[in-house]
Amino acid sequence: MNPASAQHAALRILLEDVDPLLQRAEEAAQSLTKVREELSADLTTLGSLVQQSLDAQPLMLEAGRKLSGSAARIEAAIERSNPPANSAPNGIRIPVWVACSLSATLSAALVTGTVWLGSRDVLEQARIGRALMSAWPSLDAATRIKVHELIGRS
Repeated sequence: MNPASAQHAALRILLEDVDPLLQRAEEAAQSLTKVREELSADLTTLGSLVQQSLDAQPLMLEAGRKLSGSAARIEAAIERSNPPANSAPNGIRIPVWVACSLSATLSAALVTGTVWLGSRDVLEQARIGRALMSAWPSLDAATRIKVHELIGRS
């Protein structure tokens, strides 16, 4: 065997050993790119959810203040409408416990309605997000790019 053919044989053996390593490195790079894209999408979604929760806090605080103000007005009205024992005509006097329970029931209904209306949109977004995440591995690159663009716009 001459030196040139021995060198060619050695290079061929070396290339046969290096080629699978290069393929594995390319696959790893593609996997890392995919993971980075998914992580970026998840972080964007998380950021928008955090921002929505931050935006909702002042509204909930304002609703609480309004409820507190309403309770104070109801309490003041009850105190004004409860004169001394023998001065009220029969049938007009409302027991304090009835007024308080009515006020508490109305307040609870208002808070429940506000929370329910506010959480419907978030629940729908979460449902869509779960569906998208379960289908994410089967989406092609063009669709993923479109989804990332739409997330960036919202």
